[in-house]
Amino acid sequence: MDVLELLRYQVKGTYAWLEMTLSDVTEEQANWKPPGVANSIGAVYAHLMITADFDLNSRMYGTIPVVASEFKGNVGLSEMHLGGFDWHDWAARLRVDWEGLRRYGQAVRRCLEGRVDSLTMDELEWPVDMSAHGLGTWKGLDIYTLHGIDHPRLHGGEIACLKGLQGVIGWPQQWSGDRTPNLAAATHSKEEA
Repeated sequence: MDVLELLRYQVKGTYAWLEMTLSDVTEEQANWKPPGVANSIGAVYAHLMITADFDLNSRMYGTIPVVASEFKGNVGLSEMHLGGFDWHDWAARLRVDWEGLRRYGQAVRRCLEGRVDSLTMDELEWPVDMSAHGLGTWKGLDIYTLHGIDHPRLHGGEIACLKGLQGVIGWPQQWSGDRTPNLAAATHSKEEA
């Protein structure tokens, strides 16, 4: 297994795990506002998908993000996030149409997985301007690591906790401790499917 194969395996496994974590969330659960300063499941998932969409498509590849192309802004949110770091204030006001947001999230996943399937070693070295976030210049590998592995795992755990606070199991029973649920199916290329 080479570097690109490992990255593909990890990204696809991470998104299979995230989908499993989200598979039984209802719209009521997605919009539930927890006590304190935590955000709703819907707001966490929206943040996760919007940042992946913009950082990968706009910042790394210079293309129109999925939210603006395929969805034309209609992604199941009561209001769009306008950028910057005011995620908490925005999340506190946000209501989601869970079905619509999930369709958008799955489109972002397909886009990310399509890009990782055709990824080259050169792209991993590309400079990516993240100065709009105060983060300087990253490499392509940093973008794929953040949005393909680290960010979904971090927020997926947060979503599982928010489910638990609502009295439901954070990870559905099919997880049963297996670290890679349905990973073989999740990592097959489109040609194999």
